[in-house]
Amino acid sequence: MHPKGGDTQTRAEHVTQRGWPRLALDRRTIGLSALFAIIIVAAMVKAAYMAPPFSVGDAVMITAMILAGLASGGVMVWSWRTSMPAAPTLARRELMDAADVAAVMIVDGQGIIRHWSRGCEAIYGWPKALAIGRKRVELLHCQTSVPPAELWQTLKSRGSLSQEMVERHRDGRELIIGGNVRLFEHGGDRYSAVVSVTDITEQRRAEDALRLSEARLATAVSVQGIFIYEVDLIERRTIWTTAGDRFFGGEAGAAADHWQGEHARQIGKLVERAVGSGEDRLHFDFDFHHADGMQRFAEGWARIIRDEAGRPIRLLGTHLDVTERRAGEEALRAGEAERRAILATVPDAMFVCNERGVVRACSATAGEMLGYAPDALIGTRLADLIDDQRARKAIHREFLQETAAADRGWPVPVRVCRANGETMPISFVVGDALVEGARIYVVFGRDMRPTIATEERFHRLTNDLAQVSRLGMMGEMAGALAHELSQPLSAIVNFLGAVDLMLDAGAGTDPERLRHAVHRASEQASRAGEIIRRLRAFILRGEADMRGEGLTSLVREAAALALFNSSSFGIRLFYDFESETRLVLCDRIQIQQVLVNLIRNAADAMAAQDGGRRELFISTKMARDNLIEIEVRDSGPGIAPEMLERLFSPFATTKREGLGFGLAISRRIIEAHGGQLSAAASPEVGATFRFTLPVMEDAA
Repeated sequence: MHPKGGDTQTRAEHVTQRGWPRLALDRRTIGLSALFAIIIVAAMVKAAYMAPPFSVGDAVMITAMILAGLASGGVMVWSWRTSMPAAPTLARRELMDAADVAAVMIVDGQGIIRHWSRGCEAIYGWPKALAIGRKRVELLHCQTSVPPAELWQTLKSRGSLSQEMVERHRDGRELIIGGNVRLFEHGGDRYSAVVSVTDITEQRRAEDALRLSEARLATAVSVQGIFIYEVDLIERRTIWTTAGDRFFGGEAGAAADHWQGEHARQIGKLVERAVGSGEDRLHFDFDFHHADGMQRFAEGWARIIRDEAGRPIRLLGTHLDVTERRAGEEALRAGEAERRAILATVPDAMFVCNERGVVRACSATAGEMLGYAPDALIGTRLADLIDDQRARKAIHREFLQETAAADRGWPVPVRVCRANGETMPISFVVGDALVEGARIYVVFGRDMRPTIATEERFHRLTNDLAQVSRLGMMGEMAGALAHELSQPLSAIVNFLGAVDLMLDAGAGTDPERLRHAVHRASEQASRAGEIIRRLRAFILRGEADMRGEGLTSLVREAAALALFNSSSFGIRLFYDFESETRLVLCDRIQIQQVLVNLIRNAADAMAAQDGGRRELFISTKMARDNLIEIEVRDSGPGIAPEMLERLFSPFATTKREGLGFGLAISRRIIEAHGGQLSAAASPEVGATFRFTLPVMEDAA
């Protein structure tokens, strides 16, 4: 046991020097030695001043000084003797100090801690003052696989015990403790146990990690089918291998001869190569026969270990079955070849882009169309090639935003910059797919220059056909027009004749009646001029003049032009407008041409039937996407089903004198305005034609 903290003596160091001990004296010995020296010096000084004969007082003083000197000398000698440490005592104290550093505790029969070393303080974090007197189980929260009562009985029967347990540090951490216990009996059924403990927490964690690593390695080897081996090159024998059944095939144990033979064949070739080349690291490919009879392919890696003389003595190697991988690589190469063939032969410009719109691959046509070298477009942002800022935003939005298919504005006509700085129109169509978690975009671009040229030629032909159609319609309208003009002209002649007669009557002529007749003649002249003006505007050829037009006035004028002699046909005209102030974006003359064509067809169809009511309904209503629908419905005989299928084809007509271009031209005009023209048989009688026009935004 180490000395108590209240002992005033200090430990003396016993150091042998020339065969004599050198002591480190304490304060008591030094003080007594100094007192003895003072008494001797005082006695000598006093004796020097005394001279015989001595008096009784001098004799008493001399006697007292002699006694004091003897007493102090005796005490000094005693102090020196007690201060001299013995070698066995020092050795015992040093041994106790060394033992105190070890993690040792002493526990009595009730489990109460009676001794707590500094080593225990270091392991558990509990100081000696707080640990002594506490029960070990309560202080350290001991957890053992065996109940404590059973452990105590085992310890009493054996006298010693080694046990691994889980205890708790002062800060709450769990510790894995290895303990060695020795039991001492003191008689009277009193016991004490000396417990030596060791913290093996990190050791157990390292062992667990090692076991986990070994399990992972074994799993990886098993799953991947890796075959590992070690060969003694001197004796040419296999030292160790993993199970070869999975690699070479067959059930465990049943195919041992097969895989061992295959392995020996490959190793023989490998050893000859290693010895001949002098290499230490080898990588090789080989084929082997599986237990099922199939030929498979493998890769091998080997390491040659040599002795000090450079001779190969050991070989460590692995085999890996790569049959499926080779097949996958071959399929990948075939797919890559197909991809290159597609990119080389696709007739349109094709771009494969990532999520940021960067071109990863492109077709040969794309480079030729834009004037770039085959690989010059790789790594370029597709949006950087677009010259139109509006279209560039559309491309960017399509790449970066998830939108519904109905909201995508594809195909998008854009202008793209070529390598020489020129711009060309291209129509882009985009498709996307999710490939291995990454979004890939495939963009097809078509050169729109031939299409635009074709559309321009078709537009010119359409205008020519429309002009011919208008002139043909004028031939049909000529007789009715002459009849219509004859009415105002005859009225003019009559009114002017009446004026002439009133003037011949002389002074008795009523000026008011004369003025009224002249005014009526002027009205009839204006009416004739309006008829001629409308006819001239209708047949006047010109380019489309798109502007906002009042829909109701446009329809009424077209109906008036088409049915100026409707009274002769007995046709009743009805209007049902959604709004009297609705504005549409159109070419007024062209849309009136469509309406005149539809209304004239309806009038001719109703005139051709015998009897029955003759009613024409023109109505408007709002449709989808900011479009308005105009409907022309008659009460005629309707449209035959076989005629309905080819109604809008050129030369399709039911009139004996008709050319069959009217409806075809009308559909083309409506489609050029962004609308659609359709026909249907009415549920009861007659036919219904519907077409749509865009509504002006400020009036929508």
